[in-house]
Amino acid sequence: MLRYSTDDPLVVGLTVSRPGHSSAYWVISRDLMSAGLTGTAGIGDVTVEPVAEQVEPLAVLLRVRNERGEARIHVDHQTLLSYLERSHAMMPFGSEAQSRQADAELDQLLDEDQDPPAVR
Repeated sequence: MLRYSTDDPLVVGLTVSRPGHSSAYWVISRDLMSAGLTGTAGIGDVTVEPVAEQVEPLAVLLRVRNERGEARIHVDHQTLLSYLERSHAMMPFGSEAQSRQADAELDQLLDEDQDPPAVR
């Protein structure tokens, strides 16, 4: 299951579960997933890459690892592209930092334990 939230706009959450086993959760960079649509992206515990097989439609392989093992998840290329496009409609690429800065400034203004910021 993939989850995207503008509360943490730089990442996509991935929950992997199998019947009879506990679920595992990874946080994957949205940029990494986008890069994996066109080429191999990522190092370490998470990699994303397009895969093409003669009889199957184009897919994307999400490979996630932890100390207990590795999961290989094939996602239809068009489905992942559409998912990322919908996340882009919610929070355009490149605007995430501005959103987080505005949130931090609002948090500071609403924090009653701190002195108000100076106005110049």
